[in-house]
Parts: sequence; C-alpha cells; structure tokens
Amino acid sequence: MRPGFAVDIDNVLAIAEDEVQRIFQELTGEAWPGDLYASAGGLDGSALDRSVIEQIFDYFHDRSIPALPVVPGARLALETLQEQFRIVIITARRPSARPQTLEWLHRHELPFDELHLTGEKTDVSEGVVCAVDDHPAHIQDYLSRGIQTFLMDQPWNRSFSRVGVTRVENWEQLLQTFH
Repeated sequence: MRPGFAVDIDNVLAIAEDEVQRIFQELTGEAWPGDLYASAGGLDGSALDRSVIEQIFDYFHDRSIPALPVVPGARLALETLQEQFRIVIITARRPSARPQTLEWLHRHELPFDELHLTGEKTDVSEGVVCAVDDHPAHIQDYLSRGIQTFLMDQPWNRSFSRVGVTRVENWEQLLQTFH
C-alpha cells in the first residue's frame, strides 16, 4: 500500500473564508468583525454567540459546499502527489456533509483515494506520512504523530510556528518544497 498524504478541504482545497463571512452577514445583517477570521478555529475561539456560530456551520454544511471555488493549483498538485501517495482527504466537516463534499470533489475532478469527515483527523492517520492543513490544532496533532506537515498559509495561522512544519503559500510551492 502506498503511503498516505492527508489533505484538508476548507481553505486548502476549497476557498471557504469568503463564504463563511457572507453567511454571517446574511444571518445577522451585520458586517463581519474585521479582527476575526472565519476559519473554524477563528470562529471557535471567538466571542461570537454560539448559536450564531452553529447557524453559520448549519448553513455552510447544508447549502454552501457545492458553490465553493477550488484553490488554484489544487487539482494539478493532487494529480502529481497521487503518483506517489494515496490522497487521503480528511476534513472536519460534519458527517452529514459527505454527499455534498463527494459531489464537489467529483465535479471539480479532484483526485483522491479516501474521504474522511471527522474532527479528530489523526484518528485516520494509519499509513499517512505527510499532511497539509490550515488549522494549527490539526497541524500540531499531525506533528505529535511524527507526520511531515505543510501549513497552508492563511491570516489566522501566521503566528503559528513549530519545528517540523513547512509553511507554504500555495499548492505550487508545496510541490516545489516537497520535491
């Protein structure tokens, strides 16, 4: 069996930040707080009302996934990586979002070998030797398992730095760094 390369979806394969901010504005009628990032980590650590956060996640998982754009270079990078690795997509999306997620992956012709929807990403780490994610908590978990990690640069993770993490700005840089 080929070694696995774990890949996150939101803000790694899919551009999700703008959509989460749009949902907030639609639900509340308020402008997005300028000092807050809409990543799951940003929302979870924010002072926003939990019910609003849950409404955002409900809306996102139920309606937004099909319309998310693909991060430039993602498909080519996955095709290249799949020559050497099993592409193991591991996302913290809710399990109920599996049909929408599969449809999105197929519509955008993103190659993958496995899809897992779980908040505990390292529970699926059997045979995974590399990972790319944007969330510092997930990166830290991968590091604790001895997995080579790539941190997809985003505004909410810029203060995160650990030995063993390779920060990349895009998929092209990940491939250049990797090879």
